[in-house]
Amino acid sequence: MLSNVFGRYYPINSRIHKMSSISKVLCTLIFIIATLLCNKIEYHVVLLFLLLFVMLDTCVPFIVYLKTILSLKWLLLFILIINLIFKNDIASSLIMIFKIIYMLLSSTILTLTTTPTDLTYGLQKVMSPLNKLHVPVNRIALSLSLALRFIPTIIDQSNKILRSQASRGVDYSGSNIKGKLISLNSLIIPMFSLTMKRADNLSDAMEVRLYDIDAKRTNFRQNKWQSYDTFLLVLHIIVLVAIVIERVV
Repeated sequence: MLSNVFGRYYPINSRIHKMSSISKVLCTLIFIIATLLCNKIEYHVVLLFLLLFVMLDTCVPFIVYLKTILSLKWLLLFILIINLIFKNDIASSLIMIFKIIYMLLSSTILTLTTTPTDLTYGLQKVMSPLNKLHVPVNRIALSLSLALRFIPTIIDQSNKILRSQASRGVDYSGSNIKGKLISLNSLIIPMFSLTMKRADNLSDAMEVRLYDIDAKRTNFRQNKWQSYDTFLLVLHIIVLVAIVIERVV
């Protein structure tokens, strides 16, 4: 079965959950930028400790993050094999894999600790300066939020189709590579059809409720900025500045 961790909100009481969605979006963006710029093992260790610190502060069981990493095990293995085929050194290959894992985990922390409404609010506020350039920030924020939240829905539908097809005699695990590729046809087409149906139902529900994406709206729950938001944001900025200075010097 497919892992369905990424994109789900994990309701629990922690300091990260209580943070403002704006600071969480900013910290995630800064961490991803720092990860992309980092090329030295020493700074990757710093990023790892920062990531572990935030993960521990979320109070989410580590098995949840492990499932997220395992969901990409074949992609990571494929990237490693491609790098070895093109005779790239092992160090650079491992750094690339670490970057993918870091970005995946940081995005997972954001989705696990932020509700869909708060995530949309945070994305809108972070991208609000683009309004001066006539960029449709509301539409982009809503699209990103819905895309993230549709991931577990798609995976749930895929698992249902896998169980349904397995009960009809389709063998996904015991067949060879050719048989698995043929069996994928019975998975992809129904999954695509069900996903489009879900999207149409969501669109109809928003239209019936007279949802206007361009309308100015307020929030029932206020995202209050606390001292811990400042601390974590400053910590991420310090790490990013250190990595940038190391690349420039």
